[in-house]
Amino acid sequence: MPAWSEPQDLKTWVKRGFSLRGSVLLLAVFAILISEMRFSWVEMLVGRYLAVTNSYRPESGNVWEQGRLKEVATQTLEKMAIRQLTAQREARQATSLAQLIEGLSASQGTMISASQFKTLYSQVPAAVARKLFSPYFILRISAEKSWERVYLEREDGQVGIYLLDNGNNVLGSAMLNDQQLTASGTQPSVLTGSLDDQPEFAGRIYAANRFFAALGTLSPEIQRGVLSRPDAVLAAEGTPSRVGISDEVNADMIRIGIEMDTPQGPRILLFMGQEWAVWQVRSLLEPQTSKPRAGQGSQPIQSGGDR
Repeated sequence: MPAWSEPQDLKTWVKRGFSLRGSVLLLAVFAILISEMRFSWVEMLVGRYLAVTNSYRPESGNVWEQGRLKEVATQTLEKMAIRQLTAQREARQATSLAQLIEGLSASQGTMISASQFKTLYSQVPAAVARKLFSPYFILRISAEKSWERVYLEREDGQVGIYLLDNGNNVLGSAMLNDQQLTASGTQPSVLTGSLDDQPEFAGRIYAANRFFAALGTLSPEIQRGVLSRPDAVLAAEGTPSRVGISDEVNADMIRIGIEMDTPQGPRILLFMGQEWAVWQVRSLLEPQTSKPRAGQGSQPIQSGGDR
């Protein structure tokens, strides 16, 4: 008897195809197809198999690479968003231009409101503020109600400040260089060692109690001109022992060094004072000191300081 799967002619093939065995096989195939279309059980079985064996397969190929790149991109975006939110929060909480600029990163600027910048600008020493923007220019654009925000960013070691209107058009801009950053107190300047190690203070080093006693007899305006950030001295570790005054004038500013006694040894806090105000203190400490002429630095006095 020939095999069922080997019909000899078309009539036999049709007869056997519609037999009970053939009908059961056909119905079974249709049942499998319909159940797959209805319940997708094949996909689920394949998916579960792949999920169970995923850790044993090598991560190679375009699918795995695209998934890895997507995960890395997502994590990078999350970090950027967190940094941006943190920078904006710190900028809004800044209480001085120094604190605001110290928080700037090299790759990301920050935006603040015009009202906040006006408050910070008013606290900057007058000599430095005039080199940024004219106060009359600030008053004019404020009165015109066109000034909305300020954008700050680091550029090649400098800080760019841009005054923007509500359409992000630049109303005015300025750059703070290293010298001006130091003068405005935006760069923390701390040196290890004593004032004797700094030649610029030679002959102009005074006992701290004598210096601050002389400063205390002057008007508040002169005191601010000499030391615009006394809070930085109060917050520093240690106690002041000596004060040195430089003989160099940069942009109408003179460097002042305050030597602090700390458990780790002497350290020097560097500040910038306005020349006209520093001269007032020196005239009390050294009555023989002559007033500097306009555009020139104070003449060094080799024997007037305290040791």
